[in-house]
Amino acid sequence: MIKFRNKKQIRAIGVVSAVILSGILTVFYFAMNPTGNIFNIFDYKALDIFYKLAVKRGEGPKASFTPEIVYLNITDETYNFFDKNYLDRKDMATLNNTLSHLGTEGVIYDIIFARKSTEKSDLAFSASIETLGNVYLPTALVLSEKPYRFRWKNDAAHERLSSNYLGNPYEKLTTENDRRPFYAVKALMQQNEFAIKARGSGDINAKADRDGIYRHITMLARVDDRYFPTLALSVFLDWAGVSLNDVSVEWGEKITIPASKESFLDKDVIIPIDRHGRTFIPFVQAMGKDFGYMSVHTLISNFQDEDLRGNLLERFEGNFVFVGDIAIGTSDLGYTPLQSDAPLVITHASLLNALLTNTFYSQWPLFKILVLICMFMAIMACASIARSSRFLYGTGIFIIIAVPVLTWIEFVSFRLFPVVTVSSVLMLIFFAFIATLETSGSKERAFIRNTFARYLPETVVNTLLAHPDMVTLGGEERIVTVLFSDIANFTTIAESLSPKELVTLLNEYFTEMADIIMHNGGIIDKFQGDSIMAEFGMPIPLDDHADRAVTAALQMLDRLSELRNIWKNRDSDISGTQDISGQTKNYRYGYYELHCRIGINTNNMIAGNMGSKNVLDYTVIGDAVNLASRLEGANKLYGTSLIISRFTLNSLSQGRFKTRILDYVKVKGKNKPVRIYEVYGETENNKKNGQNKQDIEQVNYNFDKNNHSDMYYVLYHQGFQAYMAQEFTKASNLFNDALTLRPGDLSSVRMLERIDKIDKSRHPDSNWDGSVSLTTK
Repeated sequence: MIKFRNKKQIRAIGVVSAVILSGILTVFYFAMNPTGNIFNIFDYKALDIFYKLAVKRGEGPKASFTPEIVYLNITDETYNFFDKNYLDRKDMATLNNTLSHLGTEGVIYDIIFARKSTEKSDLAFSASIETLGNVYLPTALVLSEKPYRFRWKNDAAHERLSSNYLGNPYEKLTTENDRRPFYAVKALMQQNEFAIKARGSGDINAKADRDGIYRHITMLARVDDRYFPTLALSVFLDWAGVSLNDVSVEWGEKITIPASKESFLDKDVIIPIDRHGRTFIPFVQAMGKDFGYMSVHTLISNFQDEDLRGNLLERFEGNFVFVGDIAIGTSDLGYTPLQSDAPLVITHASLLNALLTNTFYSQWPLFKILVLICMFMAIMACASIARSSRFLYGTGIFIIIAVPVLTWIEFVSFRLFPVVTVSSVLMLIFFAFIATLETSGSKERAFIRNTFARYLPETVVNTLLAHPDMVTLGGEERIVTVLFSDIANFTTIAESLSPKELVTLLNEYFTEMADIIMHNGGIIDKFQGDSIMAEFGMPIPLDDHADRAVTAALQMLDRLSELRNIWKNRDSDISGTQDISGQTKNYRYGYYELHCRIGINTNNMIAGNMGSKNVLDYTVIGDAVNLASRLEGANKLYGTSLIISRFTLNSLSQGRFKTRILDYVKVKGKNKPVRIYEVYGETENNKKNGQNKQDIEQVNYNFDKNNHSDMYYVLYHQGFQAYMAQEFTKASNLFNDALTLRPGDLSSVRMLERIDKIDKSRHPDSNWDGSVSLTTK
């Protein structure tokens, strides 16, 4: 059964939970503004690891097969092939003319031909663009996060941009704040004669994340009041037969390219974007492992061989071809999650592949992240409430394992999870709970030490400090054995002593008795006047608490007998000595007259801290406590020293103690009678057996007929049985026989007095229970 912390600690956990929740909401609110993205650079760095693992295990994006993507690379060998150290457009014209025979779906240049070359080369290249008919020449926009008016130029390239490439997709806006596109300030355009011959264009701009790694690309850039698509999106829209004006945009959510009767799409293409219109680039692999590739000079050389043209046609027909310069010193290189120093043409090729396969990574929305964090926080809060810290630490270990596992599951499902952000928040929450519990725990440990150090041996206190869950300070119901002891005739003794002598006597007496109680595993609840109240089985539960209590009581009686002799001898030694004034003083304090009475009861009691707000005491309350107190006082009536209840007897180990039935009584304030017993020693075997409890109805006396003490107990027991059976004559005879063996025995006298008062003519009586009410405490 799970035990819980006290109310004060639970309230502290609740307050901390509320503060944490408020902090999370505040942090997430500000984290969302103005970027619109809860992910941070450390999340992406962690996701890079998952990305590499996913690709290695074949769980990453797949390459398109219809159509395919092919790289045509301009390499160092290409420059050597043309025997030039620059890119001659006449050679590019040769490339275009070659491709015109291979039936490509589209040829996308990752090169901007912004300045004039030789007239002959430019004319040749321009003519080849027109001949090929499906060439896409990029535009490089200069972007800003702040609104700008675009710097238009009066030339054919800018006219083509305005009239053919810009559009107005449908924007779904809740508020204007939802839209935070990048604004084009100006553009680096292709030469006019090339721009007007190209089939299409798109933005070639690619901006690395803050750590220098290219993970995102801007899908749409705002040019005045219209939008310009990125290069791969422009190519795809033309291929799919969808106008930019038919595209819908939900900033911070997605771009939807609709499938229609007029398009070649089977279903809508969904592109997840942030509020800037950026999407996470789904790289298939490192460049060279993702798509087919060939160098430009190899293509031209093989095309000249008629035997190899068939292979080239198979490679290029119906496919998209990306032309990029990857020669040393000329290529545009950058880091991707899968590769260092990758030619950045891979960003556009990978994006086009994602569009063709409709495969994109979406990010976890803020709401789901908040729900998940709150769920884990609730789990940690519940674990914190448990008394044992193992639950909280176990929850922490579970979270450490669960978050990366969740990240992996989500990643291979093409959903990005902010693993570092969530892990950091959850660890902060975890340590906040730990700090709260440590703070309250230190107070609890201080309370335990201050409370129990007075009552328990240091080893037991240390056990409680190491395992505070063993005690419930807030109050609980448990089965405990409580012991009350009182000095007989204390008032008379006290009157014969000076205050100093009385305190000395009590301190010595209490020290001896307390040592015995604590040695047997009990705690001293309180000293009150001449009385001792002690409990067994709390705060540390003990299976044999009843045995320990009775053992302690017998040892207390034995030790007090020894002390009476010690005190008597001490008085004899110093009696008649002179004090400082020279007067003879008698030091016979009457110590040897000291006797104590003990009552013990076992039952359910309420144990815990009780008292005022500023003054608390760890104690027990309940009817069972009152009964033990009444039993202590009943010793005076029966002339006994140690009385236990039926409940305690039933909890004792079988055969360990010598017990005898004493009476059937109703204590003051109670109507239900209870059997009470005298314990007058331990058996010779003195064997503990927790599984076999003392039989309260059975008395097995191994007595010696010549032993008057043994015979007395047998006779009294038989007399009490006869009394309960309403055989009063027989009972009187047996009690008188017992008195013969123990003259003046109060218990036998009380029974005979009671029998004498019974109206024998009204017995047997089925309603008679034989009990007697104790009128005193």
